[in-house]
Amino acid sequence: MKGNIIFIVLTALIISNLDLHAQKLSTIRGRVLDGDSGEGLMGASVVIGTSTVGTATDYNGEFTLKSTLGGTITIHVSFIGFASKSLEVEVNQSEIVLPNIELNADIASLEAVVVLGSLEGQQRALNQQRTADNIKNIVSADLIGRFPDLNVAEALQRVPGVNIQRDKGEGSTVSIRGTPLNFTTVQINGEQIPSVQQNGARTESLDLIPADQLGSIEITKAPTPDMDGDAIGGTINLKTPVAKSADLGVRAEAGLGYNEISDGYNGIGKLRLDKRFFPSDNTFSEGKLGIIAGGSWYNSDNFQHSIDADWTPRPVELAVSEEEVIVIEEYQYRLRQNERERIGATFTMDYEFNDKNSIIFNYMYNRRQDVDIRNRLRFDMDGARYQTLDSITGSGPNLKVRRDINIFDELKENQTFNLGGSHKLSNWDIDWGAFYTVSKRTLSSDRADFSSEETEVTVIVDNPEGIYAEEPSFRLSTNDPDVHDPFLYSTVRRYEEDFESTDATNLVGRVDVARNFQLYNGSPVLLKFGGKLRTQENDKFRNNQVLIFSDPNDLINENEIFLRTLSGVEPLDFLYSDYRFGPLISQESLQQYVTDNRRLLNTSDLAWDSRRLSLNDTYEAQESIYAGYAMTRVQLNKLMILAGLRYEFNEVSYDAFDVFRFGTSVESSPISGGNDYHFWLPNVHLKYSLTTYTALRFSAVWNYSRPNFVDVVPFVNQDADARILRLGNPELTPANAFNLDVMFEHYFKNVGVISLGAFYKDIDNFQFDNIDPSLLQDFPGFSSTQGFLFSQQQNGENAKVAGFEFNFFNSLRFLPGVLKNFNIEGNYTYAYSDAFTNERENISLPGQAEHTFNTALSFDYKTFTARVSANYNGSFLTSVASVSENDFIQKARLQMDANASLKFKDHWRVFVEGVNITNEPTIRFQGDESRISRISYFGWSVRSGISFSL
Repeated sequence: MKGNIIFIVLTALIISNLDLHAQKLSTIRGRVLDGDSGEGLMGASVVIGTSTVGTATDYNGEFTLKSTLGGTITIHVSFIGFASKSLEVEVNQSEIVLPNIELNADIASLEAVVVLGSLEGQQRALNQQRTADNIKNIVSADLIGRFPDLNVAEALQRVPGVNIQRDKGEGSTVSIRGTPLNFTTVQINGEQIPSVQQNGARTESLDLIPADQLGSIEITKAPTPDMDGDAIGGTINLKTPVAKSADLGVRAEAGLGYNEISDGYNGIGKLRLDKRFFPSDNTFSEGKLGIIAGGSWYNSDNFQHSIDADWTPRPVELAVSEEEVIVIEEYQYRLRQNERERIGATFTMDYEFNDKNSIIFNYMYNRRQDVDIRNRLRFDMDGARYQTLDSITGSGPNLKVRRDINIFDELKENQTFNLGGSHKLSNWDIDWGAFYTVSKRTLSSDRADFSSEETEVTVIVDNPEGIYAEEPSFRLSTNDPDVHDPFLYSTVRRYEEDFESTDATNLVGRVDVARNFQLYNGSPVLLKFGGKLRTQENDKFRNNQVLIFSDPNDLINENEIFLRTLSGVEPLDFLYSDYRFGPLISQESLQQYVTDNRRLLNTSDLAWDSRRLSLNDTYEAQESIYAGYAMTRVQLNKLMILAGLRYEFNEVSYDAFDVFRFGTSVESSPISGGNDYHFWLPNVHLKYSLTTYTALRFSAVWNYSRPNFVDVVPFVNQDADARILRLGNPELTPANAFNLDVMFEHYFKNVGVISLGAFYKDIDNFQFDNIDPSLLQDFPGFSSTQGFLFSQQQNGENAKVAGFEFNFFNSLRFLPGVLKNFNIEGNYTYAYSDAFTNERENISLPGQAEHTFNTALSFDYKTFTARVSANYNGSFLTSVASVSENDFIQKARLQMDANASLKFKDHWRVFVEGVNITNEPTIRFQGDESRISRISYFGWSVRSGISFSL
């Protein structure tokens, strides 16, 4: 708070000493074109004289300058990869419309770029990044297409400072600069998309959105006051493309691939059409109306082979004494069969009424469906006796071998509608927007669980290292039945049917107003202010049923149910033939058996558990955010100063259930909660242009991040039998942070960049999962809870994150012979965090990887391109417990990809791509690396196909 007050006072003193003159200004408008194609160049720098006083062109190549009326000025136009151009303008009218300014490719600078067409979009992206007022990375659609990345998360893994987490082998969720997932905001065309994640996370998984439907991705690491303030990590803005040319544009692609671990196939198809209509005069030579429409489809049949282990302190008989050590309590072999289908579509229409008024509409649709069949072989040793570290004995409920199947069908959909306009009224510029998005997720699942509860068994660990092997091998002793004997699983523990539905909406309205002034020395000043109203809803419903076969007349033989549901198919290559999984339970056989005997299925004595699960996972949440801001941008020769203040007020309300269980009795009552909070968010950005292509940047920004939806829902889950107390936390407050950034960047004329930056974040009230395995006394307000396992999201005290990032992208033209056709790109990010909670200190933030790097080596020769790329995510905490032994840590991972293409007959291209070519698994451990809690293999995949572009 003290920092905010100091900032406001300093800003007020600076503004009060600025000599603003409402001199008569001339408005100069123009358009910068590619001299070869005639298309507008977005992001071109347009400045007056040799200073940096000026602006950048918009998506249509258009620009507007303000200059004092009277006299002659020189306008200098530059664009990476093109020869710069200067022209003199006599400022003798209040409004001047310049003829189109055509820039031609700088052949000397671009000679290193052999396949120029594949970098055309990245030229525009780098120019936008160069002329931006704040620190950001921009990735163009064509750069995304140079890698075998199918969804947005995988495309983002190439960006400096971005970490990704994977689901079913694909990139899924992302975080920026070592911050938790909910500290990153995801937007489509500048507005946030709501999340319908199963775990209630605020940030949507980005495997929902195909990367090929985007025009570019902007990753803002230091937001300006006219941007949403709830983004401590940063903001990811997914921008859809717009039509640029009066010529019909066509892009089509079809491909087929192979997934190694499943011996299955994957396929892809996409099509995009774009064109501008109604050309008129030089200003709208390409057409006033632009229409672009596209769609894509992807389908993949893949497997996942996994081992899971739960660790807990237990007494073990050692050679000389009995000691309590951390041992495996449950061990699982998992085989997941997954069929994934992803569909994306986008439609954009923009219309230029005249050079002062325009409007744009966009619709985007994304759909992802996963049909999973998960088979498990489980060794449940909760309560069993560890004789040694490789021998566990027990019977009945204390030690059992289990086989189960879970059949999932998850569908996610998102639709966004975005309408915006831009108007120039005299000296005022007005932008407005209306945005509506709706997301939906449904999940239905059927689960059958079979057990050996009535049999006493001894579990043996075969590995010489015992349970501490990276992949321990569990089996039953030679005196027990074979673990793959179907008659071992004589007990049907439960048949469960589950349904979940999550709906989320976001409705936004905004207005931005700007006006240009001048200082006494002629330096331009921009004053800008605006407001936004955002209302968001997130509702979740769950209906869980646990059923059991009730057969008083002995119509079926329960001991044979497991045998009747087997497929007769056994995966011989499970974990690459290192382990025998046994015959799989068949989805078709199970569902047919249930259908034939549906009349015998009744609510089991675990109905209380169904009711508890359903009520605990049903809630409604509403948020309204009211925001306003004011900012100024001053250009003092080579120094740009941007300063402003944003205010955001949040109204939050939640409805859920208070659930109490004692024995088989479950009682519930509605419970509501809410919270209001507000933030003043000042920030300042400096940009000093050393040359046209070299700059130093600095920013100081205050922002915040809201907790996940499910964490602030006021639910109560008190289970007296299981001795568990889980609570929502409606008092959970948003994290707030002070951020410092400094960046040096230099752009090469042959479409390249080198940058080095450092960042620092001081975060208060970050959120973490507080887990206490055994309460030492009753939790306040909940009697008889001493000794319960307690879990609740709570606020940490303080965390500090610091680090630096390096980025490089250029050709190796200086090398001799064929080596000059190589290009290299890479980035490295180092992040360090030091966090404190009320129980722990000197821990790292969840999601913060110390080391992250990406690199790619490509070879371009005439129409042939080949590339090998690597992505490294360092280890990071996934959850923080009250003691370090219960922390979960994701192990570092290096993934290698490769792709190549050959262009022929001008418009055609054949390609081949390989993903995870070294078959790198994902590994998570508990406490330290000797206790593996999960290891998963997804295998490698390849695909090839043909594309057409016009």
